[in-house]
Amino acid sequence: MNKTITCFIPYGSENQINKTIRHLQECSTVDRIFLLPTSPVPNLSLPDKCYILPSSAPESVERYKQVALYANTPFTLICTQVQDLEFGYMALERMCDYLSAPQCSMVYADHYKTIKGERTPHPVIDYQLGSVRDDFDFGSLLMFRTDYLKRAINKIEAEKEYQYSALYALRLALSRYGELTHIREFLYTETEIDLRKSGEKQFDYVDPRNRQVQIEREEVFTRHLKKIGAYLKPGMMTVDLKEGEFSHEASIIIPVRNRARTINDAIRSVLEQETSFPFNLIIIDNHSTDGTSEIIEQYKNDNRVIHLIPERTDLGIGGCWNLGINHPQCGRFAIQLDSDDLYSSPHTVQTIVDKFYKEQCAMVIGSYRMTDFTLQTLPPGVIDHKEWTDENGHNNALRINGLGAPRAFFTPLLRKIRVPNTSYGEDYALGLAFSRQYRIGRIYDVLYLCRRWEGNSDAALSIEKINQNNNYKDSLRTLEIKLRQAMNKKRQAGDLFIENQLAKWQTARTNHEALNQIETRRFELAGNTITVQFNPARAVSTCAKVDKSSIEARKCFLCPENKPNEQDEIIISLDEPFSLRINPYPILPGHLTISSLKHQDQVLADKTIRQLPGKLISWLEEYFASGYVLFYNGAKCGASAPDHFHFQAVKQSDVPVIQQWERLMETAVREKEIKTENGNTYSSFQITSYICPIQVFICNHSADILPEMINQYLESLPLHEGESEPRYNLFAWQDKQRGFTMAYFPREEHRPACYTATGGEQLLVSPGALDMAGLLVTPRKEDFDKIIESDITQIYKEVAYHN
Repeated sequence: MNKTITCFIPYGSENQINKTIRHLQECSTVDRIFLLPTSPVPNLSLPDKCYILPSSAPESVERYKQVALYANTPFTLICTQVQDLEFGYMALERMCDYLSAPQCSMVYADHYKTIKGERTPHPVIDYQLGSVRDDFDFGSLLMFRTDYLKRAINKIEAEKEYQYSALYALRLALSRYGELTHIREFLYTETEIDLRKSGEKQFDYVDPRNRQVQIEREEVFTRHLKKIGAYLKPGMMTVDLKEGEFSHEASIIIPVRNRARTINDAIRSVLEQETSFPFNLIIIDNHSTDGTSEIIEQYKNDNRVIHLIPERTDLGIGGCWNLGINHPQCGRFAIQLDSDDLYSSPHTVQTIVDKFYKEQCAMVIGSYRMTDFTLQTLPPGVIDHKEWTDENGHNNALRINGLGAPRAFFTPLLRKIRVPNTSYGEDYALGLAFSRQYRIGRIYDVLYLCRRWEGNSDAALSIEKINQNNNYKDSLRTLEIKLRQAMNKKRQAGDLFIENQLAKWQTARTNHEALNQIETRRFELAGNTITVQFNPARAVSTCAKVDKSSIEARKCFLCPENKPNEQDEIIISLDEPFSLRINPYPILPGHLTISSLKHQDQVLADKTIRQLPGKLISWLEEYFASGYVLFYNGAKCGASAPDHFHFQAVKQSDVPVIQQWERLMETAVREKEIKTENGNTYSSFQITSYICPIQVFICNHSADILPEMINQYLESLPLHEGESEPRYNLFAWQDKQRGFTMAYFPREEHRPACYTATGGEQLLVSPGALDMAGLLVTPRKEDFDKIIESDITQIYKEVAYHN
């Protein structure tokens, strides 16, 4: 038989390698055997075709570079642990059989473990899209197709000289262009080295001694998410915590079944809480039979304690949670306490609620200390999950096995998301679901005591139960990755449209590329940043003649039949269809025009009831990865096509007024707030600290504003003779801090006096929405050079409407 396998084995001791080598030499398909030491070793007397390589760290890129250098057979066998191995009959040949499938890049197998002299079966689980945790159990024997292996090693070598994570990076890379196949046959026997129980092993990844390893593996994993299209950018949404009416500010939720030994301690831990607000305790007693129910009933005279016994008998912990959070007396925040754990102090609940309000987050997670039953600290001590960062925690959550405790949730949102009806992993499922869109607040002080004792449900699990649990969590990760990929793919469709359009349309490409060299000047006026842009391409719009006769004499460039052949479009199907196109004369990168397919006047006021801005923003949010802001120029407020109804859109991050939005809202005057039965809160504000007045409307959830609020405001503005709507510019966007936002800039004049002035007094500035938002466009160099602060102040004074 051909020699098809090159073997690589970590060197531990001469006795160990002699045993393992002997088994490998008995396999007729093995070509050469290489030993991989972690430190220099003395000269050894090695069998024929057995070699020792230079020392390297077990998980370093350097080690796998050596593997790539010396592997020259179709298949490569790598042993990942220093221990005695015994191969089953024809085991390696069987692995080769599976690797013969073209799509298969790596195989691993069920096996036996020798524990204290006794051999026991050790099945492993299938690899799936969500099997991205770095402690996935492959066993210690991996075989690769060498061509796939070398390709993956080249990939990770180009990324970084990993010290602790090369194998992790390697198998993630392999999973991107091949299958990692589980062979459901017991092909070898290995000696178990780690004899700890399952409950003692599960916290290794948060041990402070492993911190540097975890940092590097997060870096590896984040790269992987980006490559598979599941990475989410920073900037999670906050929530409006005023939503809904609640009799209590917080509810502590305790699902319990047969915890007579611990439930009394848990209840007392809750009732000892000191808060500035009313709270209650909802205990879902899942048909206990050991006296737990009787202990809970001792508190029946305390009106803070609600004792629920479900009618159903098929509820897991998650189902009990759903019962609790949907109880009419559940508070605004639902806070977790397991029936055998305790809060660390009387201030835990207050600390959690304060965190919600401080950061406007949807979920809060604290830190805990591992203890025994008598509250003595157990290794690794404090579990604070400091691997979480605001920038990347929502991505790294997919790699780790848990997010921490205690967990607390904004109840209205938790009711919408729901808790899976399981008794394992339901908390992790919620963490992933919340982190996909919403901000999670972290508290790194110890709020919770997690007691480990023989009654814990995960204290000493069988391999079958461990596999079941791991498979479930991997399936949660698979679902979450697919959801994030779909979300990104939809958003990336818009970005791809722009990319393709610029590639094929010379005019648009030239003018967009010119933005990279465009000149700007910044002015600070009464605390407001105003940017002046020199943009000669905008002369088309700035100098456009918008009188009736000029409009009638030209073809409408927004009508589909008149667009250039190179200009593509996306049809947006709403109540009426719109055409989205790239603007060939952009003010900012990615500048879009969104026009009605029907030729109709530029009038939005009569369409308020149709909620067009909100619907278009929702569409943009789905199809573009970058957050876009929609804007509208009234017919006499900067619109170069006043005869055709249209909007425009640019990236939020490029608009000066949005860059200053937090500061402006700090001094905004709240005028009105309306709460509706569906949980929406509509608010109106007046901003007076900007260079011109701004009227703001915000809805905390839905992408809409009550028509009566908008109409009331528009009716307060003057209507110029011969015009069908008041003069204004409008911006609409999804503000991650507050919700759907519409900002009106009321207008008095179409153009300032300097536009029609003569000689040196003339400044060709024709303000549209972006100019009102702090980006004054000048198409002539002489205007850009000579404009001064007093000119800018005068322009805004003339064109803005001051009530």
